[in-house]
Amino acid sequence: MKRNLALLFILSIFIFSANAIEINVLNEGVVSDSNLVQTAKIQQLIDKCDKAGGGKIIFPAGAYKTGSLVLKSNITFRVETGATIIASRDTNDYKAAQNNSGDIIPCLLYAKDAQYISIEGNGVIDGKATHYWGDLDMVDGFIKDITEKARKAGVPMKRYFHCKPYTCMIYFENCRFVNIRDITLTASQFWTLHARWTDYMTISGVKVFSDLEKGINADGIDIDGCRNVTISDCIVETGDDAIVLKTTNLHGESRSCENVTVNNCVLQSSSTALKLGTESHADFRYISFNNCVIRNSNRGLSIVIRDGGTAENIQFSNIMVECSRRHFNWWGNADPIWLVVLKRRPDSRVGSIRNITFNNIIAHGMGTSKIEGFEDKPLENIRMNNVQFFMHPENYIDKRADDAFRAVNVNDLWLTDVSVKWDTASVEPMWRNAFTFEKVNVLVLDKLSGEEAPTAKGSFIELRNTDNVLIENCITNKESNVFLKSVSKTNKRVSVGKNIGIGKSKLTILKK
Repeated sequence: MKRNLALLFILSIFIFSANAIEINVLNEGVVSDSNLVQTAKIQQLIDKCDKAGGGKIIFPAGAYKTGSLVLKSNITFRVETGATIIASRDTNDYKAAQNNSGDIIPCLLYAKDAQYISIEGNGVIDGKATHYWGDLDMVDGFIKDITEKARKAGVPMKRYFHCKPYTCMIYFENCRFVNIRDITLTASQFWTLHARWTDYMTISGVKVFSDLEKGINADGIDIDGCRNVTISDCIVETGDDAIVLKTTNLHGESRSCENVTVNNCVLQSSSTALKLGTESHADFRYISFNNCVIRNSNRGLSIVIRDGGTAENIQFSNIMVECSRRHFNWWGNADPIWLVVLKRRPDSRVGSIRNITFNNIIAHGMGTSKIEGFEDKPLENIRMNNVQFFMHPENYIDKRADDAFRAVNVNDLWLTDVSVKWDTASVEPMWRNAFTFEKVNVLVLDKLSGEEAPTAKGSFIELRNTDNVLIENCITNKESNVFLKSVSKTNKRVSVGKNIGIGKSKLTILKK
C-alpha cells in the first residue's frame, strides 16, 4: 500500500511537470504601471495556468496594481526581484474572494480548497495601508482598566484608526501543501498573512513590515486552526501581533491548531511577538517556538485562552525578549511573558492551559510577567528553566508594573535557575516583589536568584494561600530585607531547604 502511494505521488509530479506552463505577465498584455488596476487581466492568466494543469505566473521587475486575485491548485505565484504587487485602495476591487459560507473576504491573494500553491520570489507585495489619528470613539473591553488608568494619568484619549478597505493581504482557506518563501509583505491594511484550516504549510524567509505606531490590526502571520505548519527564518515587524496562532469560530465551526513550529525568526510587535489566542474556540497542542529574537515589542510570549479551548504541550526555548511600552490602545504592558485563562463573555466556556515549558529565555521588560489561571480552573504543569528577568523603568506616565514575576491559580509550577534583576539607576515607586505566588499548589523553587525591588517595599519571594512548597538552593544577590514572606494562614507544607541570604536577608512569616 505504501509503495502504491509513493508511486502515485511520483506519477502526479510527473504529470504536473509535463503539463505545467510558465507565464510571464509582461508577455501576455499586463503592463508595469503603478496607477493602472489590472485585476481582470492577471486573473485571466491565473485561470489560463489552471486550465493547463498548473504552472508559474511570473512578475518580472516592475509595478503591478490589482484587487482580489483567486489562486488555484498547482500554481506558483512568483514576484521576482524588483517587482512590486500593489494593492488597490478601491473597495470595489475586492469582490472576488468568497469563503465557504459565501461571505465576501476582502483580500488581495486568496485561495480556497486548493493544494500545491506557492507564493515566492524576492519581490514585494505592498498593501498601501492608510490610517488617521482621531478621538477614541469606544473603549476596548479587554483593556478597559488600562484605558481608564491612562486617562486618569493625563494621556490624551486619541489613537490611530485604519481606513477602508480592511484588506487582508494573503488568505488561504481549507488548503493543503502551501509554500510561501522569500517574499516581502509590507503595509497590510489588516492581517498580512492568514491561513485558516490549512494543512502542510511552509513559510520561510518571509519579511513582513507594517507601521509600528499606526498599523492597527496589521498582524504579521496568523495561523488559524491549521496543522503541520513550519515557520522559519522570517523577519516580522508589525503594528499588531507578529506571529499568532488562533482557533477562530466561523459560522459555528472551529478547528484545532496542531503540530506547529516557529524557528529562527526576528520579531518586533506593538502587541505580542509570539502568541496563542485570544481566539481560542478549539485547542492548541504540540507547538514549539525556538531560536527567536524579539526586540522592541509590547509583549513577548503569550497564551491567552478566552473561548474554552485548551493549550497544551507547548514549548518556548532559546528566545531573547526585549519589551518596550506602547500607547495605551495596544494590548500589552511591556511584559515578557503572559499566560492567562479568561472568559470572553459571561456564558463563554472556561478553557485550560497545561504542560507549558520555557527554556533558556533572556527577558528584558517593563511590565510584570504573569501566569494566571481562572478561579477554579488553574493552570497545570508549568515549567521554567534558565529564565532571566530584567526589570526596566516604564516609558509612559500611566505606570502598571509592580512584581517582576507573579503566578496565580496554578497547579504544579516548577522554577529552576530563574533570576530577577532590577534597574537600580531609575527605580519605579510601585516595584515590589521579585516573585509572588498566590493560590499555587505544588511549587518547586530551585536555584532562584535576585532580590526584592530597590524600593525595599517587597520581598524576594512572597507566598499567598500556596501549598506544598519546596524552596532550596536559592540566593539573594545583595543585602535583601526579606528573603521569604508568607502572607497567609493557609500556606501549608512549606519546606525551606538550604538557601543563601546575604547580609540582613531573612525569612519573615506574616500571619493575617
